[in-house]
Amino acid sequence: MTVERILVLDGQTTQALACVRSLGRAGHVVFVASAHRRPLAAWSRYCRAHFRLAGETGPAFAALRTWALQRRVHVVLPQRERSCGLCNAEREQWEALGMTLGCGPEAMLVGAFNKARTLELAQACGLRIPPTRFPQSLADCHTAAEAVGYPCILKPRFSDFWDGERFLADHGARYVQNADDLEAGVRACRQGEFWPVIQGIVSGRGKGVFALCDRGEPVAWFAHERIRDVRPSGSGSSLRRSTALDPRLQAAAARLLSALAWHGPAMVEFRDDGAAEPCLIEVNGRFWGSLELAVASGVDFPKLWVDLLRGAPIEPPTRYETGVTLRWLWGDVKRLLYVAAGPPPGCPEPYPSILQGLREVLGPQPHGTRSETWSGDDRWPAVGEWVQGVGDVAGAVRAALARRYFGARSGAAARIPPAPPAPPAEAMRA
Repeated sequence: MTVERILVLDGQTTQALACVRSLGRAGHVVFVASAHRRPLAAWSRYCRAHFRLAGETGPAFAALRTWALQRRVHVVLPQRERSCGLCNAEREQWEALGMTLGCGPEAMLVGAFNKARTLELAQACGLRIPPTRFPQSLADCHTAAEAVGYPCILKPRFSDFWDGERFLADHGARYVQNADDLEAGVRACRQGEFWPVIQGIVSGRGKGVFALCDRGEPVAWFAHERIRDVRPSGSGSSLRRSTALDPRLQAAAARLLSALAWHGPAMVEFRDDGAAEPCLIEVNGRFWGSLELAVASGVDFPKLWVDLLRGAPIEPPTRYETGVTLRWLWGDVKRLLYVAAGPPPGCPEPYPSILQGLREVLGPQPHGTRSETWSGDDRWPAVGEWVQGVGDVAGAVRAALARRYFGARSGAAARIPPAPPAPPAEAMRA
């Protein structure tokens, strides 16, 4: 085996930790980069060194590139959409230094990262999608919502939108109960010139299939069921179990990934009631938060992806272990915070009570449940997730207090007569 020197980006994510462990155990030399001071993946014994990014900007990634060159990095693995975008913006510079980027070119990525583009392509492939409209104005939004019916869902077109200076993260889908609530939701979800996607609500459970593709051809598959979501209204999971592939979901996902000419890892998410044709929700064109479960079940996606990137022969497993259950403990804590905050306005999903939330976190778990971050040969990330998590919560509280304080100051300033103009500099010197 050829030993590769690999840089894993977005080290604060659980999928980054899964990559570091997988590739370190395979014998590769692994580095981590993140804007966090003590990111989760850097706590792993398999992390050789960590680079702290000055931000998610072009200059910060240029500094990272210099650091990576000094460490003779061969492969760079972005874990989030924004890092894929920043790497792609200067793909030629990375490749000129002999580094292979673990993400496809922009023309391919936009098919998955732009929700409207994904859904249009899915329709062209004959996949079922929710009742959907792609408005181009506020008037179109009203017409679209009437067409799909209330209550409806508003979705920003991009999970990470670049406004020309920085990334603006969306805050998830918004439920709208009636026309009176529509305009406020549209304003919150609009991203520059891009109006939100408007969809009707479909029944069924959220289900996903996971694949690694070689230029449109899936070469490895995996599936799991979400037992608990971090956000009870719908999100990634905090408790999940590996399951057998559903041929209905697999066939639909393969058709779409082929149409995208997808190269790399991807998660294809559906809504399925078990009776009607599965309904496509979205494609995540990158590694997913529950990646550790796939690796623990026998599908080592990070290793397979690096082998594919470097042109090495790959041997994907013909089967994997089902019934493996992993719990992301900090994800359960976040879920409890969402439960305490209450359901988002208009949420049609059943929402747990605080008592239920406490039972989920503190009560017995399904038989055989294992920790996602604790491992017998790599124990420190189980500590690191709490250090990082508590830091994130403290940062969010500080930001909320700052917004409230400065909002109050600005409101007070609006009621106070303006100060007289400052004297000229000459008078101050006198």
